[in-house]
Amino acid sequence: MSIIHYIKCMFINPIMYSKNEQYKMVLVVRSDIFMGKGKTAAQCAHAAVECCHQVSLNAKYQQIYKSWLLQGQSKIVLKISSEEELISLAKNARKAGLIVSIIKDAGKTQLQPGTISTLGIGPGPKQLIDNLTLNLKLL
Repeated sequence: MSIIHYIKCMFINPIMYSKNEQYKMVLVVRSDIFMGKGKTAAQCAHAAVECCHQVSLNAKYQQIYKSWLLQGQSKIVLKISSEEELISLAKNARKAGLIVSIIKDAGKTQLQPGTISTLGIGPGPKQLIDNLTLNLKLL
């Protein structure tokens, strides 16, 4: 975000949020399937874009999204060991009221069509996301 855009956001459309509340997005990648670095990056990008697209469809998340943008759009990439664990995490995140994006590959390159590869969660409150992903390691 350019400094000019940031200043416009702050003065034209001030955001009401707690300065103590931090927001983040996590991208959770399955470690039990092989994907090259480029493929992994693309799958993470799909998850991030889809999460942001979901924000645009739901007014409930607009304030969090704007706050996350102004805070620098924190994104953390984690790994998870199986599809079952990924689906379980997605269900728990959804129950907690977070934005969730499950990415199924089209099957054009390295993965079979329909393979679930990546989960996006957020943007949402950092503490809430951390509580759900505490046991996962960085990719």
